[in-house]
Amino acid sequence: MTDADRGALVVGDTTVDLYPVGDGSLASGSRFEWHVGGTATNVARWVTGVGCDAAVVTNVGSDIAGEMAASHLDETPVDTEGVTRVDGPSPLTLYVPSDDGDRWDAWVRGSCYGFTPPEDPASLVAPYDWLHLEGVTLPPTVNRSAVSRLAAAAGDEGTKVAFDLNGRTNQWESAAAYRAALGEVLPHCTLVFAGTDDLAVAGVDPTPDGLVGRLPADHSGTAFLTDGASATVGLRLRDGKVVERVTASPPSVSAATTAGAGDAFAGAVLAARRRGRSDLGELAAIGNAAGAAAAATVAPFDPDAAAVVAERLDDS
Repeated sequence: MTDADRGALVVGDTTVDLYPVGDGSLASGSRFEWHVGGTATNVARWVTGVGCDAAVVTNVGSDIAGEMAASHLDETPVDTEGVTRVDGPSPLTLYVPSDDGDRWDAWVRGSCYGFTPPEDPASLVAPYDWLHLEGVTLPPTVNRSAVSRLAAAAGDEGTKVAFDLNGRTNQWESAAAYRAALGEVLPHCTLVFAGTDDLAVAGVDPTPDGLVGRLPADHSGTAFLTDGASATVGLRLRDGKVVERVTASPPSVSAATTAGAGDAFAGAVLAARRRGRSDLGELAAIGNAAGAAAAATVAPFDPDAAAVVAERLDDS
């Protein structure tokens, strides 16, 4: 990666995700397939899959799961110089299908979940055009102060900040605590990704108006609000005012899991921005295409699907 073609730095978590095979039922003797997941890792792979440079800063454990994750990442186009091997277990997640919808069981407590904070945030972010941060590492028990310092340092260095809210109820003692943490990061963000479920965790109206209400009063930037298979809303703000709004319906797909759909959306939009795309409707459509592709497969990243999104950018 050269100074003339700086890429995106994605900072956050890596997990090893387990999925039941066969009919998806869980019982004694069930078989599983594993994939490297985690919001940051998924985003970084989608950025590179859509044809842009990306580096990831994350932790992997010293156990066999961490060894598998590190080896897998080394085989991808993602720059893994920022992957830290931590002396401890890797975070594991288990996909549990149910009649009420997808559920994830996670073994995170006591693991290396998150990333190792840099000694000098400014030096880390300065070489990149974009810094992408994840809300799952924002809780105080994970990396709250480091996330806030990185966002502020990026603003000082002229690096644009993208942020995915990724609100998880089990990570926050209250909606107010989550809102307070978001208030430290959002003022530095040029590009914001949110789902209606994220806004619900924050205790605000899960609507475009609710999202705008969480942004600074003088905010300028772009935001996307997704809601599963429902229409995505794209917003462009200038000095706190919505100056453009679009809606775009995702492609209809037979969903295997919802795992990684939001990460795919964010990674594809970030890559499109890196490739010079700025049309709000086009960005929403590209994100929707990537999110639908991720939902159609068990793995959170599909290189063939990413290549189709990249071709779409090449042809437009």
